[in-house]
Amino acid sequence: MVGFIGVNQRPTSSVNPDEIARKMRLDYLYSQKDLNQKALDGVQTLFEHFQRREFDLDAFMNDALNLIRRRLWIREVTVALLDRQDRLFKYKYQAGLRKEAWDAHCGITYRSDEYVNPTVYKAREISKYTSLFLAEDNPYGEGEDATFSRPMMLESRRLSVDDSIEGDYFDVWIFGRNKEVVGWLEFSGTTAGKLPDTVALKWMELLSSVMSVALLISESKGARVRGAP
Repeated sequence: MVGFIGVNQRPTSSVNPDEIARKMRLDYLYSQKDLNQKALDGVQTLFEHFQRREFDLDAFMNDALNLIRRRLWIREVTVALLDRQDRLFKYKYQAGLRKEAWDAHCGITYRSDEYVNPTVYKAREISKYTSLFLAEDNPYGEGEDATFSRPMMLESRRLSVDDSIEGDYFDVWIFGRNKEVVGWLEFSGTTAGKLPDTVALKWMELLSSVMSVALLISESKGARVRGAP
C-alpha cells in the first residue's frame, strides 16, 4: 500500500492501540450527561440559521466548524459530502487546516465502497456513529499523504491513552433520509494534544445530526453546495 510505515520506522509507543479504543468505548458508554455552556451557546447560534428567511448552507457549515474549533478545542475539522451528480464523496468544508493540507483534501474523491475499505482504513468503532483511526494503523490510502505530515507522524510517540498524535482522526457519519450516508464529519485531536473526551464526541455526534437537517433543508430548496474556498 502507498504510504506503508515499516515497523522499524516508528519510535516504540508505550500504549497498545487497542487499549485506546477500548477506553474510549467504555468512557462513551458511561460518561456523564453534563453539558458545556459555551457549546450550548454556540449551538443556539446555529439554530438561528434555520430561522432566517434564506437558509445559507455554506454560512451554516462554516459557523458549525468554527464552533467545533473554538468551543470544543478541536485542532482541525473537515466535512465530506456526497455529490449527487457523480455519486462521489468530496471534502467541502474545513477549519484549522494548513492551505497545503486543505488543497490536498480538495483533490480527493471517494466512492461509497472506498471509504469503508478495512484493508486501507482500519476503523476502531467507538459508537454506531463514530469511528477512531489511529496513526499506528496508518489509516491513509493512495493520494492522501499530503493531507497530513508523515515526518511528524513517524516521529510522534504516544505516551498515554488520551494522547493524540499526528495521523490520528475521527469520523462521525452524517445521515440523510432512511439512514443514507450523505457525508462525514472528520476531526483531529484537541489543541492540547489530547484525544477529545467522550462529552466532546457526543457533541460532535449531535452536530453531525444538526448538519444532516441543514442538508435536508438545503436540498429541499434546491441549493448547490459551494464549500470552503
